[in-house]
Amino acid sequence: MKVMSKVIVALVGIVFFSACNNGPEYVDSADSRSYASMGLDYHDIESVVEKSVDSLLSSGYVQNIKQPKVLVISDIINDTMQNVDVEQLSRKITRNMRNSGKFKLSLAISGTGTSSDKMIDSVRKQTRGNEEFDQYSVIEKGQLKGAQLSLSGKIWQKNVKVNGKQRTDYFFLLTLVDLATGEVVWDDEANIIKVGSNKSVSW
Repeated sequence: MKVMSKVIVALVGIVFFSACNNGPEYVDSADSRSYASMGLDYHDIESVVEKSVDSLLSSGYVQNIKQPKVLVISDIINDTMQNVDVEQLSRKITRNMRNSGKFKLSLAISGTGTSSDKMIDSVRKQTRGNEEFDQYSVIEKGQLKGAQLSLSGKIWQKNVKVNGKQRTDYFFLLTLVDLATGEVVWDDEANIIKVGSNKSVSW
């Protein structure tokens, strides 16, 4: 009987430790390429941001900017089968743009590429003329900065079969427009190409 009890305890211990070993583990972002899929991942977004921002900052238009320009984020269309967080993409790009000292980002208005800050409008409506607030500290009219530039984009994909494998091409088109003239002052297309077995899926 004692022998049987020991066997049961040993089996329970093995099952317990096996379950623990099969639990989640942290993966360093630098080493996570070995877990790549046919879909878009962290490395793909970082690659697109780096390529696009490098192209923008090295353009003749940006090189000639003397004073920082106010930028708003317009629409960024995701025409892929991936659940791409377009706000994460747009904010990564505009963060690097701001860090260059050439741009300032306004969240007073926006398209689908990000979320405007509703408090900008709300704080004005709720405090102006409200006796509960010190009117000398309330934001005066005419303080918002008008946007000079608009950043928009589109993401799409194409799937084809090549030599018994699946190839998925992702395209990232970004465009910077002068809002005063409507002219395109910069645009760039970054590509991500992946090849995998036909059992792989890209959605």
